[in-house]
Amino acid sequence: MCGRFLTPDESAFERYWHVAPPDGYRQSFNVAPTQLAAIVRRRSDGSREAALFTWGFRPAWANRHWINARAETVFTSAAFKRDAAMHRCLVPAAGWYEWQGGATPKVPYVHYRDGFAPIAFAGIWTGTGRAGEPGSTRSFAILTRPAVPSVAFVHGRMPVVLDPAHYDAWLDPASRRADLEHMLLEPRLEFESRRISTYVNKPEHDDPACVAPAA
Repeated sequence: MCGRFLTPDESAFERYWHVAPPDGYRQSFNVAPTQLAAIVRRRSDGSREAALFTWGFRPAWANRHWINARAETVFTSAAFKRDAAMHRCLVPAAGWYEWQGGATPKVPYVHYRDGFAPIAFAGIWTGTGRAGEPGSTRSFAILTRPAVPSVAFVHGRMPVVLDPAHYDAWLDPASRRADLEHMLLEPRLEFESRRISTYVNKPEHDDPACVAPAA
């Protein structure tokens, strides 16, 4: 699963996703569910835009929200299949946190690539009402998959980290479902892992100390 993550600085948006960061964006070291986070999505004209959406996918009909959606079932689940077909997005990140069970308190780890280089999770989004109008909502979920060996010792699942070569296909509503399913479950990227302190446990802690090695 993915219950917390960290995000890149503003300059990464142009370099990695060829889009300006959304208005009001700031780098976070500890994004938690129900908070605003940046997504990158495809406009109807094929261009990309970045926007701030709430982390916690909640369609108009639902009385709950989902922070994650399983890659294995996202195209068939009643909760997700409509938006998985039409409303896919990238979720810019620099890594994610996971907690290893069996101890009290659980032991936190941060997973990342190449010294916290920007990455993008596969996501889906949904919305109600017209953007910007009173009562309108925009929210997203992060797709998860079975964990690769380098992080499976902490938790059995992890966010889907897309290969940059697949960004356009993931965003394109015309992409074939079979191709998308393959890209979600076949990549075998490996990651670095670092044990960190329980400082990260509190969502109000949002600074570089969140990723500092445990003493």
